Amino acid sequence: MTSMPATLPDKLQHVRNDYLELMQACLTGSVYRDPAEAPFGPNTFDSHHREHGLDWPSHAETMIGEKRLANVRTLTEAVIADNVPGDLIETGVWRGGACIMMRAVLYAYNVGDRYVWVADSFEGLPRANEPQYPEDAGSDFHTYEQLAVSLDEVRENFRAYGLLDEQVKFLKGWFKDTLPTATIGRLALLRLDGDMYESTMDALTNLYPKLSNHGYVIIDDYHVVPACKAAVTDYCDKHGIKPEIIEIDGVGVYWRKSDGVERERTFIQTNQAAASQDSQITQLSEDIARLNRTVMTRLNQSLVERDAQIAPLRRALADRDAELAALYLSYSWKMEKRIRAIAKSVRAILGR
Repeated sequence: MTSMPATLPDKLQHVRNDYLELMQACLTGSVYRDPAEAPFGPNTFDSHHREHGLDWPSHAETMIGEKRLANVRTLTEAVIADNVPGDLIETGVWRGGACIMMRAVLYAYNVGDRYVWVADSFEGLPRANEPQYPEDAGSDFHTYEQLAVSLDEVRENFRAYGLLDEQVKFLKGWFKDTLPTATIGRLALLRLDGDMYESTMDALTNLYPKLSNHGYVIIDDYHVVPACKAAVTDYCDKHGIKPEIIEIDGVGVYWRKSDGVERERTFIQTNQAAASQDSQITQLSEDIARLNRTVMTRLNQSLVERDAQIAPLRRALADRDAELAALYLSYSWKMEKRIRAIAKSVRAILGR
């Protein structure tokens, strides 16, 4: 039996998948084996750690790992397919990788009527307000300089992927100051990555009421930061919310806000004209080619950095070998001198 030729919508979906899978590999640094750079663990690339977001990449735009980033893509696609109204937001963005993925999905599906809100202090995490939030007592997140990524750097990361435009909105400042007055209408996807009790509670208090029915909530650090989980529990208990929490990777979780009425899933953009779909295929194919060039550049950069790290090690080994050779010569000379002295003594004794 001969297979049927792929239709134009099939081709478009295939190119979308290629584009978004390559975006994921780039944003996590997996495609070029970006080594870790953190105050804990070895500074090497570990595929298991990168899959589960258990390290801090040197150059990649996200530290949430492959599984949690794939979850961002899947849920963004879901709210598009299900016509869940509203924008998308992440609170606590680091280098912006998860938000870049959200924007990439909107781009891939030609969605122009949703915003991606990028909320962060862009100065790292706050000191714990222990009197008001005792659950944050002992928090040292504010001491990690690696977590303080500037707004300019995050904007540049969006620009590097060709995704910095009017659909990306930045909220700079502490959540307690920015979220209550943010001009956000409805939300379809709410991703929380503030780590602390205070940050998590600020985001839930100000944003969860704006989340549309059948929208999604993602909690990044649910299983690794007890204060974060405590904030989720306290907020849900206070408001009588009983979420059906779904595991992602042993670290993060998500749930769907539901009023009990099922929505009918629709095909995405079924009313697109063939010419529009063909244009999208062409544009996404060009973007894939551009991303491949970026990958090659980063691979070459990684090789250069690796060689730069290896060079002093080689010099150190050469110096060690030279020292060992010198020691060997010195030892050999001393041994030869000692042997000659012993031989001379023996001859003197025999000569007597």
